[in-house]
Amino acid sequence: MNDKTLSSTKLDKLFSAIEKDEIDLPAMPELALKLQRMLDDFNVSAMQIVTTVSSDPVLVAQIIKSANSALYSGKPKVDKVMPAVSRIGYKSLRNLIITVTMNKLAVANHPVTIKFIADFWIHSREVAAISYVLAKHHKHLNPDHAMLGGLVHDIGDLPLCLFAEKNIPELNETALTSLTRRFGATIGEKLLVKWEFPEELTKAVVAHEDLRHDSGELLPTYTDVITVANMLNPSTVKLIDWYKITAVKKLWLDKETLQTFFEKFNSELKVARELLS
Repeated sequence: MNDKTLSSTKLDKLFSAIEKDEIDLPAMPELALKLQRMLDDFNVSAMQIVTTVSSDPVLVAQIIKSANSALYSGKPKVDKVMPAVSRIGYKSLRNLIITVTMNKLAVANHPVTIKFIADFWIHSREVAAISYVLAKHHKHLNPDHAMLGGLVHDIGDLPLCLFAEKNIPELNETALTSLTRRFGATIGEKLLVKWEFPEELTKAVVAHEDLRHDSGELLPTYTDVITVANMLNPSTVKLIDWYKITAVKKLWLDKETLQTFFEKFNSELKVARELLS
C-alpha cells in the first residue's frame, strides 16, 4: 500500500478517532506520580523520598549514575541513594523520574515506530540539554526545570506512535509524521495535564513551534527557551533568520551567539548531555 492510499483511507479514520478523543492516554505509573507529589510536599522528608525511590532499581541506577556524572567531577563517587539524591537535588530527581517513565511508555514493535521513537529520544535529549544551557543565563529560570520542559516538549508523539502502531499494521513514515505533526501538541498538552505537570511546561508543549508566540511577560519564559532550543541544530543554525523569532528577542540572543552556539557552549552542553545519557 502506498503513502497516498494510506493517507486517504486508514489515516483519515485515525485522524477522526483522535479528534473524537478515542485515543487512550497512559496514566503516569503509580510510583512516579507518588514521587512527583512527594517532591511538591514540603512536609515530606528526604528520608521518605529516598525510601520510596529505593523501591525502583532502574530509577536508583539512574540517580547514582547522574550523581557520578561530569557535572560533579572532583567529588567522591557515591553508591548509595541518599547521598546521590542529596547531590543531584530534587529538580534533577524529578527529571530522572520523567525520563524513566517516558522510557517505559516508549515501547514500540513496528519498524517505523521503533525508528521514530529512537529519533524522538535523540531530539528530545538535545533540546533538553540546550534548554538547560539557555536557562542558566537567566537568573529567574531554573535550568533543571527547563531541561524537563525540553525532555517533554514533543511527548504527545509517544502515545500517537503507539496508537498508530496498533491501528495501522502497514504504517509508513510519511503517515506517522503527518499524524504527529497534526496532533502532537494537542495530545502532549492533554497528557501533561493528566500527569499533573506545571502549567508553564504544559504551555510550552503547545506553543514552542509558534515562532511568533509572545507570552506578554517582560522576562523570558520556559516556552521561549524551548522554542529556541527546538530550532537550534548544528546543520541548520546558520540558515535560520533568527530575528524573526520572538523568543530570540526575549532571551536577548544575537545572531552571532546563535550561529556559534555549539562551539561557544560546548563544555556546558557536554555536561547537560551526560546528565541525560
